[in-house]
Amino acid sequence: MRKIAAAVLSAGLCTMGLSMAIAHPDAAEHESKNVLPADMDRGARTELMKHFAQSLGVRCSYCHVGEEGAPLSTYDFESDAKPAKERARQMLLLTHKLNMDEKLPGEERVSLTDMSENRVTCYTCHRGELRPATMVPSPEG
Repeated sequence: MRKIAAAVLSAGLCTMGLSMAIAHPDAAEHESKNVLPADMDRGARTELMKHFAQSLGVRCSYCHVGEEGAPLSTYDFESDAKPAKERARQMLLLTHKLNMDEKLPGEERVSLTDMSENRVTCYTCHRGELRPATMVPSPEG
Protein backbone atom coordinates (compact mmCIF):
# COMPACT_ATOMS: atom_id res chain seq x y z
CA MET A 1 0.00 0.00 0.00
CA ARG A 2 2.88 2.35 0.82
CA LYS A 3 4.31 1.82 -2.68
CA ILE A 4 0.93 2.59 -4.25
CA ALA A 5 0.57 5.79 -2.24
CA ALA A 6 4.12 6.84 -3.17
CA ALA A 7 3.43 6.14 -6.84
CA VAL A 8 0.16 8.10 -6.82
CA LEU A 9 1.80 10.99 -5.00
CA SER A 10 4.71 10.99 -7.45
CA ALA A 11 2.34 10.89 -10.40
CA GLY A 12 0.35 13.75 -8.92
CA LEU A 13 3.47 15.83 -8.40
CA CYS A 14 4.67 15.15 -11.94
CA THR A 15 1.25 15.89 -13.41
CA MET A 16 1.20 19.23 -11.70
CA GLY A 17 4.77 19.88 -12.74
CA LEU A 18 5.35 21.11 -9.22
CA SER A 19 3.98 24.43 -10.35
CA MET A 20 3.72 26.58 -7.30
CA ALA A 21 1.24 28.84 -8.99
CA ILE A 22 -1.59 26.88 -7.40
CA ALA A 23 -4.56 29.12 -6.74
CA HIS A 24 -6.52 28.98 -3.51
CA PRO A 25 -9.89 27.29 -4.10
CA ASP A 26 -11.64 30.54 -3.15
CA ALA A 27 -8.89 32.93 -4.26
CA ALA A 28 -11.32 35.62 -5.37
CA GLU A 29 -12.63 35.89 -1.81
CA HIS A 30 -9.18 36.36 -0.26
CA GLU A 31 -7.11 39.50 -0.59
CA SER A 32 -4.26 38.38 1.66
CA LYS A 33 -1.76 35.59 1.06
CA ASN A 34 -3.39 33.48 3.75
CA VAL A 35 -4.62 30.09 2.67
CA LEU A 36 -6.51 29.24 5.85
CA PRO A 37 -9.93 30.76 6.46
CA ALA A 38 -9.79 34.00 8.47
CA ASP A 39 -12.63 32.77 10.69
CA MET A 40 -10.93 29.45 11.50
CA ASP A 41 -11.41 28.47 15.13
CA ARG A 42 -8.31 29.21 17.24
CA GLY A 43 -8.18 25.67 18.64
CA ALA A 44 -8.39 24.14 15.16
CA ARG A 45 -5.67 26.51 13.92
CA THR A 46 -3.44 25.52 16.85
CA GLU A 47 -3.97 21.81 16.12
CA LEU A 48 -3.14 22.37 12.46
CA MET A 49 0.06 24.23 13.36
CA LYS A 50 1.00 21.35 15.69
CA HIS A 51 0.47 18.95 12.78
CA PHE A 52 2.81 21.02 10.59
CA ALA A 53 5.49 21.22 13.30
CA GLN A 54 5.34 17.51 14.18
CA SER A 55 5.19 16.35 10.56
CA LEU A 56 8.30 18.33 9.65
CA GLY A 57 10.14 18.05 12.96
CA VAL A 58 10.32 21.83 13.37
CA ARG A 59 9.20 24.45 15.90
CA CYS A 60 7.00 27.52 15.44
CA SER A 61 10.03 29.76 14.80
CA TYR A 62 10.80 27.83 11.61
CA CYS A 63 7.94 29.62 9.79
CA HIS A 64 7.05 32.44 12.16
CA VAL A 65 9.05 35.44 13.33
CA GLY A 66 9.90 34.88 16.96
CA GLU A 67 12.68 33.79 19.24
CA GLU A 68 12.84 30.09 20.09
CA GLY A 69 11.97 29.60 23.74
CA ALA A 70 10.19 32.95 24.03
CA PRO A 71 6.45 33.01 24.81
CA LEU A 72 4.27 32.60 21.73
CA SER A 73 2.60 35.90 22.62
CA THR A 74 5.84 37.62 21.53
CA TYR A 75 5.80 36.06 18.03
CA ASP A 76 4.77 38.05 14.97
CA PHE A 77 2.46 35.46 13.40
CA GLU A 78 1.22 37.94 10.78
CA SER A 79 4.69 38.49 9.31
CA ASP A 80 5.57 36.89 6.00
CA ALA A 81 9.28 37.57 6.47
CA LYS A 82 10.32 33.92 6.55
CA PRO A 83 10.36 32.07 3.19
CA ALA A 84 9.33 28.86 4.98
CA LYS A 85 5.92 30.37 5.67
CA GLU A 86 5.24 30.88 1.96
CA ARG A 87 6.52 27.37 1.20
CA ALA A 88 4.13 26.00 3.84
CA ARG A 89 1.25 27.75 2.07
CA GLN A 90 2.33 26.27 -1.25
CA MET A 91 2.63 22.79 0.21
CA LEU A 92 -0.76 23.05 1.93
CA LEU A 93 -2.33 23.92 -1.41
CA LEU A 94 -0.42 21.09 -3.09
CA THR A 95 -1.68 18.50 -0.59
CA HIS A 96 -5.19 19.96 -0.90
CA LYS A 97 -5.05 19.57 -4.68
CA LEU A 98 -3.78 16.00 -4.34
CA ASN A 99 -6.58 15.15 -1.90
CA MET A 100 -9.14 16.46 -4.39
CA ASP A 101 -7.75 14.24 -7.17
CA GLU A 102 -10.24 11.46 -7.88
CA LYS A 103 -7.37 9.16 -8.94
CA LEU A 104 -6.03 9.06 -5.37
CA PRO A 105 -6.94 5.70 -3.82
CA GLY A 106 -9.26 5.54 -0.85
CA GLU A 107 -12.39 7.34 0.21
CA GLU A 108 -12.57 10.95 -0.97
CA ARG A 109 -11.87 13.21 1.99
CA VAL A 110 -10.60 16.76 1.65
CA SER A 111 -9.99 19.54 4.17
CA LEU A 112 -7.68 22.54 4.25
CA THR A 113 -8.07 22.83 8.00
CA ASP A 114 -8.37 19.31 9.45
CA MET A 115 -5.58 16.96 8.43
CA SER A 116 -7.42 13.96 9.89
CA GLU A 117 -9.87 14.42 6.99
CA ASN A 118 -7.18 14.03 4.32
CA ARG A 119 -5.60 11.07 2.57
CA VAL A 120 -2.38 13.01 1.92
CA THR A 121 -0.89 15.23 4.64
CA CYS A 122 2.47 16.78 5.43
CA TYR A 123 3.37 13.61 7.30
CA THR A 124 2.77 11.46 4.21
CA CYS A 125 6.09 12.62 2.77
CA HIS A 126 7.96 14.29 5.60
CA ARG A 127 7.59 11.60 8.29
CA GLY A 128 8.85 13.97 10.98
CA GLU A 129 11.79 15.23 8.89
CA LEU A 130 12.31 18.68 7.42
CA ARG A 131 13.25 17.28 4.02
CA PRO A 132 10.69 14.86 2.58
CA ALA A 133 11.67 11.31 1.79
CA THR A 134 12.65 10.89 -1.83
CA MET A 135 12.97 7.13 -1.87
CA VAL A 136 10.83 4.30 -0.55
CA PRO A 137 12.62 2.67 2.41
CA SER A 138 14.03 -0.78 1.77
CA PRO A 139 12.12 -3.71 3.33
CA GLU A 140 15.21 -4.58 5.39
CA GLY A 141 15.30 -1.38 7.38
